[in-house]
Amino acid sequence: MGAIELRWGLIIGGANLGWLYGSYYMGMQTSGLGMIQIMTLVSVVISIIGYVCALRAIVKAEPEITCLEGVKSGAIVVGVVTVVAVLAQVGYHKLVFPGFTKYMVGETEIFYRNNGLPAEQVIEMAEGAGKTFGLASYAMQSALGALIIGMITVTIVMAILRRRRYP
Repeated sequence: MGAIELRWGLIIGGANLGWLYGSYYMGMQTSGLGMIQIMTLVSVVISIIGYVCALRAIVKAEPEITCLEGVKSGAIVVGVVTVVAVLAQVGYHKLVFPGFTKYMVGETEIFYRNNGLPAEQVIEMAEGAGKTFGLASYAMQSALGALIIGMITVTIVMAILRRRRYP
């Protein structure tokens, strides 16, 4: 693993970790269900910007790198980001906001109760929310999200950089 890939993986992962924890301390994590989607979108944007910067740095350091070699280097960055994302979720659920799952179950109950769902269905939705917003689920979502979004972004950006022969 190259130093550039490791450094950029840690930068992107750290930026997303900072956003996750910072958004909690700014009160965004306790602002209802809709805010979760906005926070996720911001995290995706942070990642995409990070991958573009990482690949530009890799191409600048190795101007003759091929598209496939660049994607391989990008995959290393993605791997590091994925590990950091999972560790960030563990820290978040265990240290920063241990009541996150319970809070989200409560928000889900309120949402569906206010929308007129029968009590049995509200209970069913709350049970599903407990699984969806739990540590295991969020760790898996973080890992898969980082891998999928990362590899798609890396492939597209590397193809663009090689087409332009960006120095």
